[in-house]
Amino acid sequence: MKVRARPLSRLIRASGDVLPLAASLPFFWLWYSRYLRIDFNELGRHYDAATQTVHTDAAFVWCLPALGCLLIALVNLVRTARRRASR
Repeated sequence: MKVRARPLSRLIRASGDVLPLAASLPFFWLWYSRYLRIDFNELGRHYDAATQTVHTDAAFVWCLPALGCLLIALVNLVRTARRRASR
């Protein structure tokens, strides 16, 4: 007789897959809004005349935590798939 997992334990196991994906979304948004959306000159700077600020291309670092959280989520998904396949 096989024992079925309770809904709460399923939710806890699923959160290991979903939480890193949800954590990577704000970092991808910051990377897009602070780096990908802006056209930089050859010196790696962009002057915004409306707000009178200078943006540098150092904002690429927002991709590092985004990719890190995404990597954690992918590892968790692979481990979950291997566990289910071995049953």
